[in-house]
Amino acid sequence: MEREIQEEVVIDLAELIALYLRKGFWIIGISLLFAGVFVKFRAMPEEETSKKDGNVQEATLQDKDLTEEKVLEEKGLTANERYYTAQIKKEKERLLWEQDNWENSYLFTLDPDKVYERQIDLYVKVLDPGNIPFTEDSGEKSGDCAENAERAALTENYSSLFQSGSFYESIAVAQGSMKASDVADILFFRSNDEAGTLSLCFTGASEEDVQKMGDAAAEYWLNAENGMQENVAMHDLHLVNDKTTLGMTTHSVNRNALISTDSMESSILRRQNEKKDSINTRIKNISDLEKAKKELPKAVNNATQSSKKRILKQAILGLFLGGFLSVFLFTLQYLLEAKLPKEEDLESLYGFTVLGSKKRYGRKGILPSLSEKLSGDKEREKDDENLLSLAKTNLSLLLREKQTGTDILFVGEDKQLCEKTEDFMACDHSHFNCSYAYNIFKNEESIERLGAAQNIVFVAKGKSELRAILNMKRRCEKLGKSIAGLILY
Repeated sequence: MEREIQEEVVIDLAELIALYLRKGFWIIGISLLFAGVFVKFRAMPEEETSKKDGNVQEATLQDKDLTEEKVLEEKGLTANERYYTAQIKKEKERLLWEQDNWENSYLFTLDPDKVYERQIDLYVKVLDPGNIPFTEDSGEKSGDCAENAERAALTENYSSLFQSGSFYESIAVAQGSMKASDVADILFFRSNDEAGTLSLCFTGASEEDVQKMGDAAAEYWLNAENGMQENVAMHDLHLVNDKTTLGMTTHSVNRNALISTDSMESSILRRQNEKKDSINTRIKNISDLEKAKKELPKAVNNATQSSKKRILKQAILGLFLGGFLSVFLFTLQYLLEAKLPKEEDLESLYGFTVLGSKKRYGRKGILPSLSEKLSGDKEREKDDENLLSLAKTNLSLLLREKQTGTDILFVGEDKQLCEKTEDFMACDHSHFNCSYAYNIFKNEESIERLGAAQNIVFVAKGKSELRAILNMKRRCEKLGKSIAGLILY
């Protein structure tokens, strides 16, 4: 007697979170609804009580000692004043620091009409692409891709070095009169990982200054290049352009490492104005804080505060209850839904080779991109054509690796999916000998095709029942058939 497959409930936490994101608007809406209901129903008894005891409350307020209220108000003002005083002090300290560091920095010594600029453009040339495996059909494409990847990685490494603290320190030491923190304000850096190009542009008050900076940069990258040769691919940081000019210009390096020069507005003047605007903003913040300190509100009535706190507590309680109920309902829906596990679970737990899978969920709800990633849809194909194209490629590689025949039988419960898959695989591809069968243990034609099949590929919907597919797999394996893979629509 056949052993029944035990049904298991597998909770995928990531996919469950993705479900909450897709249903996020419903969860928020239900939570807000419960919050409003709780506030409304809790407020009704309080209103009735207040009407009955209104006269008593008024008399109590009139007889209350006013001295205690004044003391509480004064304590509240003192706390607010301490807060504003501390904030004003911090803002003034920051203002003094900015004025001292920025206005006396190297940037503010530059006259935009009299500055010098040294433009250095570099190109990362890979000398040895390395031992890269080639396939029969790939030609030199794989080698080119690997070389481009190495060049991009090298460019990224140099880009990080040219924006590091040690680089700024070396430039400042070479110039002699500036601080390392000043270098970022007068260095214009540009890189292109795909093209493998880097551009350094130093701005200085004199030609001597920019020459010192450029020479220090050259010494720095030569040392960095020697250090990288030991751990990274053999390469050469080729100098494409090194030019010193009077006045503000900008130089760009295109993908072919050709240099083009265009005039533009003075970047130094813009940066000086940005620093000045920052100081002015700081001054305005201090003025606003001092004004707010003078206009501190009086202490709020205790009864009003207490009433607001009660309303807030009821609203929070309603939010939590509504959120819990909505999350519970959607979790229950997730547990009761018939669906297949993720592709990695199908492969690792159940022994399937997933040749391709189609997106199962729409891009809806809160944070659709995160929901797509958590549910696994990010790695799935968007339509049938892309799905079948990927499955066709993977199937071809799989059969070649197994060195088995090319007779393929597509099997599934849905006849239309089997037909669509068989038509696509057989079209313009004589390598496969394709056929399909549906309900393979329920009709004679399917049983006959199954008996003559060499390789079997299951075709199913992404939300099919796992039990049915496992039953087909088990029975096919008992007949000695080879399960080539699984295609999920």
